[in-house]
Amino acid sequence: MAEARPGPAAGAQLSGLPDHSPLLQPSLAELRRRAGEAGARPARRPLSDAFLLRFLRARDFDLDLAWRLLKNYYKWRAECPEISADLHPRSILGLLKAGYVGVLRARDPTGSKVLIYRIDSYAWGQLQTKVTSAFPRHSSSGIRW
Repeated sequence: MAEARPGPAAGAQLSGLPDHSPLLQPSLAELRRRAGEAGARPARRPLSDAFLLRFLRARDFDLDLAWRLLKNYYKWRAECPEISADLHPRSILGLLKAGYVGVLRARDPTGSKVLIYRIDSYAWGQLQTKVTSAFPRHSSSGIRW
């Protein structure tokens, strides 16, 4: 059964509500139901409201698009485990402190955060050492120096 898509105004209104709003519960329940039926529930990442809201908000509460995004997320994690491993901020702290990686204060026109890599002013040998020590699982996964 196809779900009715909220219009852009309704999606924007839902996106503006706090996470605990009862108006979000039907969308959360439907997305959780779809994920449960498809078996998309790894043990390490439960389908919490906060987790599912990320997908719903990213697609302005369009359930079909949020469901597609969630499926693609799990597909990507399964296809690229060396990239999608459990990364923690402490694993890239050295890169951040060295100035190799940064996040712009402003978001792009679509609302996404912008991650930048400042590699032009650093020695490649130093960069390679920092990157491979920060991402040991990724050092042999297709990054070429």
